[in-house]
Amino acid sequence: MVGYGAGALAVLALSIGLVLIVYGGGLVQIDILNIPAWILGPLGIYTLIYGVLSKKDTLFYSIWGVIMLGITSTSALYNFVNPLIILGILIIIVVVFVFIMRVGLRK
Repeated sequence: MVGYGAGALAVLALSIGLVLIVYGGGLVQIDILNIPAWILGPLGIYTLIYGVLSKKDTLFYSIWGVIMLGITSTSALYNFVNPLIILGILIIIVVVFVFIMRVGLRK
């Protein structure tokens, strides 16, 4: 399995490259508040998948993946959904995730 740092750097480089192509090519109008969604979205997905598949620090990577996806959702949907609703959902997901992981580790 690839180390987290190398994989995260590759995903981050791909995300930034995609942002530059999309915004530079004029495919999407530039919105500064959407840039975190472009960068943290793929990184959050990678971190969450890495956390689920890794043997060590599963809880750490999984929670950070969920947090990055929460920031991505807030950044992408701030025009449509109140960010406090997304924050509330994020907190509930993290608490449930921690509870499931702790109960799973005790067995």
